[in-house]
Amino acid sequence: MKKIFITCLLLAGTVLVSYAQKDYDDLVFQFSSQPAAEHIRVGSFAMRLAEAFADQDDARFIRDIRSVSILSLERCDSNVKEAFRQQARRLSEKGLELMAEVSDEGDQLRILAEVRQDKIHRFIIINVGEEPCLIQINGSIDLSCLEELVSQNTKDI
Repeated sequence: MKKIFITCLLLAGTVLVSYAQKDYDDLVFQFSSQPAAEHIRVGSFAMRLAEAFADQDDARFIRDIRSVSILSLERCDSNVKEAFRQQARRLSEKGLELMAEVSDEGDQLRILAEVRQDKIHRFIIINVGEEPCLIQINGSIDLSCLEELVSQNTKDI
């Protein structure tokens, strides 16, 4: 009985907070505290360390990244996953450009970017399928550098 009550309370709290939802950062903040949720944030210091150990081509790309945040709800219960899906679908995409949308075998992936002056300032990959997750990259990534990186890694495909 306690489990059912606590689950209902968590679900009600999630729904109430969802109406105040503004941004993808808020979504990460809210769901990172859920039981079994996995959240990692790599800040600017760790990115500088990664740049030092990367090869020259990758270091050029890493240099422009300020932080990376990853939220995985793969191990969460179905109520949490469903609440995440509903809120993710309702979020405003104001200031973001839809780069790609892919549906494949239970995955529903959206790739969004905030592009200003030929630079990506925010890159968001969100999966609202069977294993919900959200990846957010912040920085000032030059589009030409990104295009070069993509072409290098997809020439054999």
